[in-house]
Parts: sequence; structure tokens; C-alpha cells
Amino acid sequence: MTRSVLLVGGSSEIGMAVLLRLLGPAPRRVILAGRPNGELKCNAEKLRDAGYTVATTEYDAALDVAELDGMLDHACAGYALELAIVAVGSMSEKSFAQGLVVNGLAVALLLRALTQRRPQQIVLLSSAAAVRPRQSIAEYSLGKQLADSTALLLARQTADTGVRILVVRPGFVRTRMTADLAKPPLATDPDRVARRVAAAVDSRKTVIWVPRVMGLVVRILGILPRRVLPPSWR
Repeated sequence: MTRSVLLVGGSSEIGMAVLLRLLGPAPRRVILAGRPNGELKCNAEKLRDAGYTVATTEYDAALDVAELDGMLDHACAGYALELAIVAVGSMSEKSFAQGLVVNGLAVALLLRALTQRRPQQIVLLSSAAAVRPRQSIAEYSLGKQLADSTALLLARQTADTGVRILVVRPGFVRTRMTADLAKPPLATDPDRVARRVAAAVDSRKTVIWVPRVMGLVVRILGILPRRVLPPSWR
């Protein structure tokens, strides 16, 4: 059976960078799932120009479990899913509840649905904020925390099934989503995240930080009283 690769968050700059690092040479079948927009279409055309067979499908955080299963069944029909990259996240949702759903609950349900299809590898693009939630982006942080914890739990549950799950915790990444935010120390870029992910997949790791020192920084910040930190770090 022909194998396919799925990127959920098909307009994500980080997701595309990771996909291109892990994809391997053409021809292969790629599925880009996400909200229909110009960036999703552009990414699909870029992959087609490189020789890949590309299908697009709509993904929305409002999908219930049955609708989510239906979307995956339709997108992967006739193909074995080999790799799934989940690059879903937003800091611009209109309400606290919506932010929790988009960044957390919907991703948790998606991860569970993906493990049932038993791909060889699932990559979740999480965040350092999942481990140390920040007040200024509370709904994003708490949502990522739920998605991150779900991925780790599923990694343990699927350890004997051949499904590997990698949780990626970058700090600040320079993308369109963060373009209007002040650049903190240790800011990174999508290509650096992608290189770290590729190395981690090869070495079968479960959790990585980008940059590597970010894990230590988060632990140190967790010790310090929040009142002594700049407001954007609290």
C-alpha cells in the first residue's frame, strides 16, 4: 500500500519546515490539512512543483470526534499513514475558551485519532509555554499544556505498538504569528526547529527543547518568584 505523510496545520511555517526535513525525496503523497487560505494553497503548490503528490483537506478545531475520524478516513483513504506532524496553534483566538479548544482540546482529540491509525511517527509541535504557562498568553499556554500532556500519555500507551511520538518544545520562534512581538533572548527560527526534529526522530527521542538550553532556562525560571521577572516572562 502506498504510504502518505500528513501535516495538520498546513499553513504553519514551522510545520512546513519540519515536513520538508522529514519528507524524503519525491515522489511521495502528502496531505496538508488546515483552514483554507492562501498560505495552505501556496504550500501545496510548492510541494507539487517539487514532485510530490499533494492533497488538501479542511481541518477545524470545531470538529467533533466523529467528524475528525471522518476527515482522517477521507484524507488517508487507500494509503497507509506513515508520518503525522501536528502544527496547530494560535494566539489570536477571540475568547479564552476558544483558545483552549484550538490549542488544547482539539489537538488532544486529534492526537488520539492519529494513534489509532498507527503511523510510524507522530510529531507534536508543542511549546515551552506548555511547561511554564505565561499569564500574557494564558489560553495558548494552558491549551499547549493539555496537548503536550496528552502526547506524553499516548507515547507511553503506544510504546509497544510501533507508534513513536515526539513532543517538540520550542521557545520563541520567529514566524508570522510572532512578527509583532518583541524578540526575547534565545529566539529561534523554523529551520532550526526542523533540524532538531529530524535529529530527534532519527534517535527516537520523545521530548526535545529548541534551542536545547531552553529546558534548563524553563527550570530556572520556575524556581524564581514571578514578581521579580519582566511582565512578559511571568
